[in-house]
Amino acid sequence: MVVKNNKRTAKNFLLLLIIFFSFSCKKDDKKFSKQVNIQNITNEHNYAISSKKENDSIILISGESNQYTLQGYKNVKNNEKIGWWKVKDKTNDFLYEIEFLSVNMEKENQIKFYEKGKLINRFSQYYDVIYKNNGYEFKFYFPKYKDEKTRVEFNYMTKNNNTIEDKRIDCKTENDYYICFIPGEKKEKSIAGVATFFSESENKKETTFSSVSMFVNN
Repeated sequence: MVVKNNKRTAKNFLLLLIIFFSFSCKKDDKKFSKQVNIQNITNEHNYAISSKKENDSIILISGESNQYTLQGYKNVKNNEKIGWWKVKDKTNDFLYEIEFLSVNMEKENQIKFYEKGKLINRFSQYYDVIYKNNGYEFKFYFPKYKDEKTRVEFNYMTKNNNTIEDKRIDCKTENDYYICFIPGEKKEKSIAGVATFFSESENKKETTFSSVSMFVNN
């Protein structure tokens, strides 16, 4: 797909991203180490909550329960969490950092799990991106478990000058992450899309297939 020059290219790019994101992301039950359910530990109803007004639409939420502390920002106009939230497990010295996005619905996107201050990649879902060798190098981290066959597919859009392109690439497995390289002569090249983690596991003679998606933007 190529969109040629016109005055509305920037707006079209944003619109395409919203549509792309909405139709590419799949619902999934976010369960990480120790079988913690991310939706449960970020549910404000499970905490004694206090709030501080930042501006007319944004408030800072702070909460505490017997086991956890919670902190993050919320858009009061649509009652949705935004940006990075932190949940501290006081009992086990665990820390969860969860990025929330809002495109038609609230979604947990990136999730980083720390144990005693150390980031544990195999229980996390996030990405890193750097510009090197005339292109962008993306590293995708997804939770991994034993006896799984896995792969990561990156569906993305690029914007160069006034041209938008829609592409797909399979990422290579390296150590505890998946890597994709997107060429780009100029560092300001815009890239956005969805990285999808596909897994296949066998248990009791049954094969289970699953997928988890993460929105990506450089």
